[in-house]
Amino acid sequence: MKEKKKTDSSVTKKKKTVTSKTEPKSKRESSSKKKKDHKSSRSKKFEILPTEEKVVSTSTSSKGKKKQRQIETHKVEPVETYEEPKKKEHASPKSAKESFSQKLQKPFHKNRESHVPGHHTRHGDRRFGGQDWEREHEPGRKLLKFFRSKAGKVLSLQEVYSKFIAHAGQKKGYRRERWEAQEQKRSAEEILTFFEKEGLIEIQRKNIIVRESQTLQGTISLSKKGDGFAKLTTGTEVFIPSQYTSSAIQGDLVEILPTGIGRKGKLEGEVVSIIRRGRELYRMKVTEKSSKFIIGSFLDMDGDHKEGFLPRRSLLQDLQDEISTGDLIVVTLKEDSDQERNLYEVHFVRFESDTKEDTDLMRMLMKYNYNILYPEEVKLEQLPDEVEESSVDDWNSRVDLRELKCITIDGEYSKDFDDAISFIDEGKNIRFYVHIADVSHYVRPGSDLDAEAYGRATSVYLGSRVVPMLPPELSENLCSLVAQKNRLAFTVEMEADWSGNIFHAKFYKSVIRVEERYTYNKAEKEIQEEDPKNWIFQMMKFANILRKRRLDSGRVDLNLKETKVVTDSEHNVVEIKPVDRLQAHILIEEFMLSANIKVAEFIRKKDRPTLYRVHEPMDIEKLEMLNSFLRLNGINKQLHDTSYESIRSVLHVLEGSSAERLFNISLLRSFMQAYYSGEQLGHWGLGFKDYCHFTSPIRRYPDLVCHRVLESILLSDENPYDAEEIKVMGLHTSHEERKATDAERDYYKLKACRFLEKTGLKEFTATLVGFRSAFAFVELNNPPVEAVISAIEFTDEGELQAETDFSFYSKKYTKQYSLGETFEVELDRIDFEEIKIYVKMKKFQKKG
Repeated sequence: MKEKKKTDSSVTKKKKTVTSKTEPKSKRESSSKKKKDHKSSRSKKFEILPTEEKVVSTSTSSKGKKKQRQIETHKVEPVETYEEPKKKEHASPKSAKESFSQKLQKPFHKNRESHVPGHHTRHGDRRFGGQDWEREHEPGRKLLKFFRSKAGKVLSLQEVYSKFIAHAGQKKGYRRERWEAQEQKRSAEEILTFFEKEGLIEIQRKNIIVRESQTLQGTISLSKKGDGFAKLTTGTEVFIPSQYTSSAIQGDLVEILPTGIGRKGKLEGEVVSIIRRGRELYRMKVTEKSSKFIIGSFLDMDGDHKEGFLPRRSLLQDLQDEISTGDLIVVTLKEDSDQERNLYEVHFVRFESDTKEDTDLMRMLMKYNYNILYPEEVKLEQLPDEVEESSVDDWNSRVDLRELKCITIDGEYSKDFDDAISFIDEGKNIRFYVHIADVSHYVRPGSDLDAEAYGRATSVYLGSRVVPMLPPELSENLCSLVAQKNRLAFTVEMEADWSGNIFHAKFYKSVIRVEERYTYNKAEKEIQEEDPKNWIFQMMKFANILRKRRLDSGRVDLNLKETKVVTDSEHNVVEIKPVDRLQAHILIEEFMLSANIKVAEFIRKKDRPTLYRVHEPMDIEKLEMLNSFLRLNGINKQLHDTSYESIRSVLHVLEGSSAERLFNISLLRSFMQAYYSGEQLGHWGLGFKDYCHFTSPIRRYPDLVCHRVLESILLSDENPYDAEEIKVMGLHTSHEERKATDAERDYYKLKACRFLEKTGLKEFTATLVGFRSAFAFVELNNPPVEAVISAIEFTDEGELQAETDFSFYSKKYTKQYSLGETFEVELDRIDFEEIKIYVKMKKFQKKG
């Protein structure tokens, strides 16, 4: 489907601990002894230079008052030398990356380099973090340790099993039970399966090849408790207990040492180094100023609370004086020093308000690590000013369609035009064309441009600004199908009858020339005139036939209106209004769906690995939840199964009712999330067996993948990707798509908060749309934005007790509240950091 959007403690430096002279003598002696023991374990010599060391102490009063931080500095004299370990336990991001690149080796199980941009299998000696005694002596972890000791060697399966089982429950003087040995062998097989999947070992009949590198790499996310969940490129998620996350921050690419299989069958590990930070810039709120440091709390960061400290010596005196407690500043992490857990040394960049750009936009760019500008180091090959025969090497092999009438239909402010359409009424039959920008002609595999486009994976639309997947030279010029210009395209030519049956399709590279650029509103005007001779009206008539055929065959079409934030030139919100779904939208949508289906079907029949757009069937367990909603709203109709017929029959009964929108939202939430995959599993929501994204290669990398695969078939070339590469790309592009959706949603919610503050409105009518234990979620009538009500408003216990999936009981108001119910509320506060609007129940007075 074509989607038009126009417009991811203590402050102690990890150097040498220095004790204050004010400490008790016993502590100084203890510290001295530790220092001496520490020196004896070193091997590489270097000299300590004079530097300032930081010591931080925290104190808590007996009444539990807030901790107070004291930061002092002491001079360390260069009076001795000692030896550094050969392999440091926790490397800085920079050093880890350098070490890794030096030890990059070719994978032993592949005969060619990976075609996934920037994706390589990693090898080489790695350093391992410390483990506590109990974890280290578990049988499963002993097997992992055994592999590390045998890295690069070939072992027999029997040797591995005997080594593993020899430690299983063995007690001196007791015979090991057979069932225990079997259980330990099962655990060993489970670990071997994990390791082979991640490429750390290879099982060949009765032997195991152990790869030299025994660490993994993944992107980490952190829970509020501080536990880590690292997603590997294979899709495996590694659980990392909070005490083993090191200095990792949300979104960091980390190196992980596998440590065993947890209770829930999930691989567990420990972060041993930060390979690359997930963000470049961070927002920090200044909370404290001392004589040596400016201290603050990081904002827009998941996980447990994290702080940064800014040495005053790194700032000019005027700037030191200008920074005040409560200020919001933009900082970067200092990379050339080790970081403590939840405490990081930072560099000052600027005050958050010190920009001519929209501060909300800049905030989203920082939070999700987006860059509107393309990196200067990404060199574009020499691009022509115009698309002409002399500048296109395969011009003569393309079909010249410049005389064929074609148009684009896009939003009023669109700049990148992916697609154009053509239509010929041949009497009994129809011939229609979908022309898609030939991005693959300019973005070649293996180029820096391809690697950058893959990393971005999708364009992100934040209000009137866009974070482009491709640089403007391509997205807004050579690849964009602008009117009255020669353009290179990938054309899908289809033949159909007036019943909507598409009985033939062919694909080829072409040269087109768009006759006219239509906006949705302009096309809509011509459609509504209903002139049978009008070319666009004829296309609309055919599109309606296609749509009816798809709906009859199973497609679920939910009537949900989107809202749009309108801003002025100063980035202020002017209004929030619903976006009408025009017939012109349906026209483009149906033509694009037809092309996507036919391309996916063709590639599947040729058995070429590619990225499909997958939407798995609805979970049958959701039926009772939806049926309870229908009963609560007095709807005499139930869902008997997850078939299209059953769902459509309920939607028909609800059409036009007050419960329609909320049911549609609930139904949408019960659907599985669509994603990209190498498996052809179909698109349940659209009702298609074959479906891929082909029609928006300017703004989606999966579409570019499909272009390359389709071209390889037409030219009888070898597969551009293998199944494993497609799997990796599917996981990456799906992740980046979800990240873009989160960024766009956050930006919209932030602008909604700004608008509500601007209106000065205090009282609203609210509709209950959801709830959790701590909050109820409502939608305000005017403006149409979402708000939350704390549970304490409904119950003194501070936690909502669900009666059903769609209702809860309020003791305070002695009544049951159900989704879809409306009531009066008043503004409590707007939290711009949480990006939430808090409302409370309007003053309640009991009768008599």
